[in-house]
Amino acid sequence: MPPSGHAEALTGNQSLIKRINSAAILRLVRQEAGLSRADLAKRSGLTKSTVSLLVQDLIDEGWLCESEASASNAVGRRPTPLQLDPSRLALMGAEIGVDYLNVVACNLQGELLGSRQQPYSPSDLGSTLTALARLIAQQDAALGAQGWRVLGISVGVPGTVDVHGHRVGVVPNLGWHHQDIEQPLCAALKRAGVRQSPVKVLNEANAAALSEYVFGTGAQTNSLVYLSMGIGVGGGIVLGDRLHLGHDGTAGEVGHTVLQLDGPPCRCGSRGCAETFISQRAVSLDITGTPDPVLPIGELARRVAGGDATAVVAARRAGRYLGMLMQNICNMLDPAVLVLGGPMVQLGPVFLDAARECFAGLQARYAFHTTEVRHCRFGINACAVGAAGAVLHEALMA
Repeated sequence: MPPSGHAEALTGNQSLIKRINSAAILRLVRQEAGLSRADLAKRSGLTKSTVSLLVQDLIDEGWLCESEASASNAVGRRPTPLQLDPSRLALMGAEIGVDYLNVVACNLQGELLGSRQQPYSPSDLGSTLTALARLIAQQDAALGAQGWRVLGISVGVPGTVDVHGHRVGVVPNLGWHHQDIEQPLCAALKRAGVRQSPVKVLNEANAAALSEYVFGTGAQTNSLVYLSMGIGVGGGIVLGDRLHLGHDGTAGEVGHTVLQLDGPPCRCGSRGCAETFISQRAVSLDITGTPDPVLPIGELARRVAGGDATAVVAARRAGRYLGMLMQNICNMLDPAVLVLGGPMVQLGPVFLDAARECFAGLQARYAFHTTEVRHCRFGINACAVGAAGAVLHEALMA
């Protein structure tokens, strides 16, 4: 009889193997809805009996459902198509913005089940998490009343987060520096009465990148960069089907790559950072001549759309620098897809066309580059939807 420790190891290994195989089945069905059990056996390399057992468990747990078999001329029983079940499991995502909180809930297919927004004044970390937890609790209660089971909750923040999601590094627009966030968030959620769920914290641009990769137009590629442009500029990178976080979790901080050595001073202490040319703060400064207050993005967009000469010049200038940044990113990472998102896209064609023209001119020198540029699908909800998508992505990558 093997020692008990050996038996526990075998049980643990079997559980791990089942989790890995289940994730493989889910990835295949997500990539191509309508696959049958026989299709999954062929594509996964697993036996038909193993696939049947895994699929039944995934159906019982709410991950998969059977859809109606399509008509066929083949003789015999038609294979039953499978798809991600859109009716039982919910994903929750939230964003801590510079002056707002946003919470969304999605099903496994990325369809919005509900959302709640709340303006707020930046405060200390504890007060912010308490306010966010109350908003999440409201959405959680609504889901519970409708019979949804929440798989997990993820939160995007406008600053650096360590690779484990335990601590924020620097969140300049909120004044947070090197603070624990995961445990205080869990405690705040518990106090607010949120049903127990796994909690994850990530950078807002990384979350937004997942909105496109998990639910959006980037789902069919394994390399994508998302540019988030607002008060600041950030980037989220997906390479090889996973978020690329770098050694310390700070990969993608493209807003603080230097475009001009002797350029304007940046809040980070450097000069000539991309953020000093491309952000909402930069355009506002070009228009008003003063760094504060920063004009609201709606006001900037109205001035540009209305043909205000100073605003148009400022938007075009920011767009040209954006095109330069896009080319730098492509030279370094060569992504299949580059997604433009964040409040700055509200400046419209004046800003975006200038970026595309500059980018195209620079790319013409590198004929082998074929990066596709797209606009964000989810608008203001990109970070929160992507945070929800992070819950699903983690399960699929087991």
